[in-house]
Amino acid sequence: MKNNEENELDDLLPEELKGDIVPEIDPAKLFDEKEYATIIIGSEGMSKKDTSNADYVTALVSSKSTREEKDEALIALKENNAQSFILNAIAKTKNLDQKALLIAACWETGLDFSKDYLVFIELIGHENFLVSFEAFTVIQEMEAEIDESTLKTALEMLNKFKKANEITINDAKELIKQKLSAQ
Repeated sequence: MKNNEENELDDLLPEELKGDIVPEIDPAKLFDEKEYATIIIGSEGMSKKDTSNADYVTALVSSKSTREEKDEALIALKENNAQSFILNAIAKTKNLDQKALLIAACWETGLDFSKDYLVFIELIGHENFLVSFEAFTVIQEMEAEIDESTLKTALEMLNKFKKANEITINDAKELIKQKLSAQ
C-alpha cells in the first residue's frame, strides 16, 4: 500500500520534485530575480514590528504575491506607520524594478512622506524611468503643504539633473512652480 501512495504522490508532483520530500535548492536560482526576491533590510535584533514590515515589503516586490496579498501589505505598512522602514528598503534595494515598486508603495499606502520630499526629488533624477516616474507620483500625491524653502531647493536639484528622464523632470518642475505660485 505504501508504494501505491508514493506512486500517487509522485504523479501529483512536478517532475523536478519527484523522489524528494524536500527539494534541494539550486544555488544558481538564488540569484535569479525571477525565482527569488532578496532584499536585506534589517539585521539581527529587529523588533517584531520591523520583522512584520520586512515581510510586507517582501510581499510587495515578490512576483509570486497576489494582488490581495500586496493590498494587505500596503494596509499593514500604513497601520505600522512604516515610512522610515520603507525609505530604508528603497535605499538598500539595488534591483530597479523592486525599487520602483517600493517607491510606488509610498503613495499607495497614503502615508505622509512630506518630510522626505527631497529624497523623492533625488529619485526623480534617477536614470531608470520607473524609479523616476514613481518618485514623481509620490510628490504629486502628497497632500501636506511643502514649505517654500524646500520647494526652491527641489527646483535647484531638478535643474542640475541630466536629461535622462526629461519628461518626468519637467513635470516635477511644473508641479513645484505651481505650488510656489500658490503660496
